[in-house]
Amino acid sequence: MTTAAIKLEASIPANNTKVIEIFNKIRSGQLSINKGYQRKLVWKKQHKFDFIDTILRNYPFPEVYLAPGSLDQEKLILVDEIVDGQQRLTTIHDYINNTDVFALPRIPIPRFSELSSQDKTTFLNYEISVRYLKGVSPEQVRDIFQRINRTDYALNSAERLNAQWGESEFICFCKQLVEVEFESNAVQYIIEPENRKIFLQFFHGEDDDESVFTTGDRSRLLAMQYIMTVVATIDFGDYFARNDRVNFYIQGFNDAFPQATEIEAILLDTVKFIDNLHLDRKSRWFNKANLFTLLVEMSKIDISTIDPEALHTTLSELDRRVSFDEVGLLEEREKLIEEEKRYFDFAREAVNQKAARDYRGSFMREIFKKCKR
Repeated sequence: MTTAAIKLEASIPANNTKVIEIFNKIRSGQLSINKGYQRKLVWKKQHKFDFIDTILRNYPFPEVYLAPGSLDQEKLILVDEIVDGQQRLTTIHDYINNTDVFALPRIPIPRFSELSSQDKTTFLNYEISVRYLKGVSPEQVRDIFQRINRTDYALNSAERLNAQWGESEFICFCKQLVEVEFESNAVQYIIEPENRKIFLQFFHGEDDDESVFTTGDRSRLLAMQYIMTVVATIDFGDYFARNDRVNFYIQGFNDAFPQATEIEAILLDTVKFIDNLHLDRKSRWFNKANLFTLLVEMSKIDISTIDPEALHTTLSELDRRVSFDEVGLLEEREKLIEEEKRYFDFAREAVNQKAARDYRGSFMREIFKKCKR
């Protein structure tokens, strides 16, 4: 057991604090955010509007956690830290001050300044459930924060990203490419239904047997992780190791993904072209590693210069030779050359190092050169 998990002497009681008290503490600097364990503010506009609407309706919301911070010797005040609830409290502060999204020309809820005197009083007297972590060490505070935000089972990297950044515009764009069920509420960029149908058909086929992704891939968000890596690689213009740049895209394009229109057009042309090659859905070219290389490399070229019949023949023949090589049925003249063996070794092992992806990319580019019109 780590020191952060040391048992507390007693449970932490919940007390009610009025909105007006919280607002005044934030305004006076008596509440601060400990950035060492807090998450970036990731709420989208609609989340903020919905949250304020919750208070206006007098509905409850989850409790907030505060902890003793430090003494501000200049202002001569004690500053408490927001352990959990920074997005909620910041949104309340912005609503009352008519700042951030609440300063937009049109909003779906009444502004604080537009509320009646009675409604303002009700809003300001709304009671927030607060647990004050007095007598708790900094290590324990960090552990409490992590436990508050922990789900019931171990999350993979894609699930952790989705839990924290699930409404990022970049994530929402990628979700539309592979997720059958998608809610478009509060999303800036919407892929047209006709185009979304093409993407879903391409990645999932007619049934599970034709899908690029297993049921487990879809349920554990690995399909989304895959398409995020594809989109990030296409936009970045170069390969990177594993999912190294995906997190940058998720956080960097939380509020908007300006490249969405361009990336959608590129991917749409690419998947249509691959689909029109009429490759066997059960061939190696529809496993995740090979399809990743096809999608990325094809996005870089003018596909009108490629002879689809020649490419179909080349890829299908290569798939046949690899299958026969695995069971030792290739004649001497058909045996795989070293470059082909290395490519399929990388693909088979799903090696995600940059060097492996670079090699697979260069191999595919050579195939494209041989299949020019």
